[in-house]
Amino acid sequence: MLFCLFATSPDIFAIGFQEIVPLTAQQIVQTDPEKRKIWERQIFETLDRRPDKKCNYVLLRSEQLVGTALIILVKNELLSVIRNVEATTRKTGLRGMSGNKGAVGIRLEYHDTSFCFLTAHLAAGHSNVEERNADYQTIAHGLHFLRGKSILSHDNVIWLGDMNYRIDMENFTVRGLAERDDLDALLVADQLKQMMDEGTAFSGYTEGPILFRPTYRYDLGTDVYDTSEKLRIPAWTDRILYRGAQLDLSIYSRAELRGSDHKPVFGLFRAQVRIIDSVKKLALSRLLFNSIASAVPGEQSGEQLNEKLAALVFPSDIAELPPPSSDDLVWWDGPDCPGGVLPIHEFRRIPTRRKTNPFDSPDDSPLSSSPTSSDEELYTDALSLPTPMAPTQAQRKPPPPPPPPRTTKPQGTTTSLSP
Repeated sequence: MLFCLFATSPDIFAIGFQEIVPLTAQQIVQTDPEKRKIWERQIFETLDRRPDKKCNYVLLRSEQLVGTALIILVKNELLSVIRNVEATTRKTGLRGMSGNKGAVGIRLEYHDTSFCFLTAHLAAGHSNVEERNADYQTIAHGLHFLRGKSILSHDNVIWLGDMNYRIDMENFTVRGLAERDDLDALLVADQLKQMMDEGTAFSGYTEGPILFRPTYRYDLGTDVYDTSEKLRIPAWTDRILYRGAQLDLSIYSRAELRGSDHKPVFGLFRAQVRIIDSVKKLALSRLLFNSIASAVPGEQSGEQLNEKLAALVFPSDIAELPPPSSDDLVWWDGPDCPGGVLPIHEFRRIPTRRKTNPFDSPDDSPLSSSPTSSDEELYTDALSLPTPMAPTQAQRKPPPPPPPPRTTKPQGTTTSLSP
């Protein structure tokens, strides 16, 4: 679940499934989407029955790869600010030829912030750590969207799924520690934690604190760990991992449901969403373009042009800005603020009586003769931009006239000779 800051109900639901259909040869060859559609209907019925209902949700997009499925729901009123929605899949079973294992990804742009949601089902087996790592690498580098976008092309990324990493301990030891809720001792032997520390898998991702018992594997319909002949070792196979500076994980836990041999996990995120004023952006772009286009020859390649652009963009009441950053020097890392850390007492020196928006037009701005430019003025000025010339198709030359017919001699009588 994803909340925008200050929202009272989730803006987005991202729900991932694994083994939504039996992993049979027939399903791998031709997957039946009916089970996914049943879940979609059930989810909507559940949302409609919730108490204190204040908003409606719509199905933004769903996608399925054999038994792995991802469903994205959004608030109805947010449809106008969500765009560029895409879905894709990546197989990892049988070295990428089979979809019994793999991942489903759905991307979107919420206002001007991009999100990528992924659900995955990695290789099973207690000792198949390398296979799981290989599956992750295949997905991380092989799952692509349109226009060359990859997973890391997005501001925020959330993985949820059956990662299948296990706990490297004896069965009776794991069960005993789990019953005593000694989770720290179990986490030391968690394969996924080890791989993340080594940088072998999910490098750069974060997981919330695990404060719940292992989610795998239970006798169906009970809260008892596996008592079958295989006596599988309990493990945290079901995980949620994320990356993105705008994401804040508020809740990370598991649901005490008994309809599966796994206990499903869930997370609650809050996110900051960037919103760009397109009208002001267009007006500023035109201002900068006109400044460059009106520069005399010789000015465009010197410091005069940089000074001219800086003077046009920032009004005079803004404090002097630091020099541009380079590969060797960044403005936020200096002797006064090592590593970009600003002491609390320095905040008192920051002037507060100034314009909050550095892009507000100054008095002598060519965009407006008034002290400040309103959105209406900027919009009107943007509309005055010349319409781009549409490419016109070159007219084809008429084909040359056909050649005149050749004259033939009149046919005479033909005589056949036979021996």
